[in-house]
Amino acid sequence: MKNSKIVIIMMILGLIFSIYFFSVDSKSQKELIEINTATSVKMKIKVAYNERGIYILNDKFFVRSATYILGNDYSISKDKAIWRPTNKKYIPSISDISAPFEIYKNKNSDTLTLIKDNKKIILLLE
Repeated sequence: MKNSKIVIIMMILGLIFSIYFFSVDSKSQKELIEINTATSVKMKIKVAYNERGIYILNDKFFVRSATYILGNDYSISKDKAIWRPTNKKYIPSISDISAPFEIYKNKNSDTLTLIKDNKKIILLLE
């Protein structure tokens, strides 16, 4: 009986901590500005990381992690997959490119230009 009370208390504490950390995380993501077709952007990216399906840029902007590279990636993207089915091909996306880099995007355009190591990479916004 004593062990079941400890388990119930631990489960309740785990639930409380989970709800707290989820609310803190969702508040910080709501403050981010999405780069989409209506956005015009020209900036240098110093910090970029993948977080729950979005790629956060300079802790202020984000694009979808599934923003795929059109054409050549000049071997700048790194395949970070630990496991991939044998019949699936690696398709590079923006989340496979590490900072620093520069991005440019014109308003009402669905393409994002990324420049890293003097190489221009075109990405399609989802």
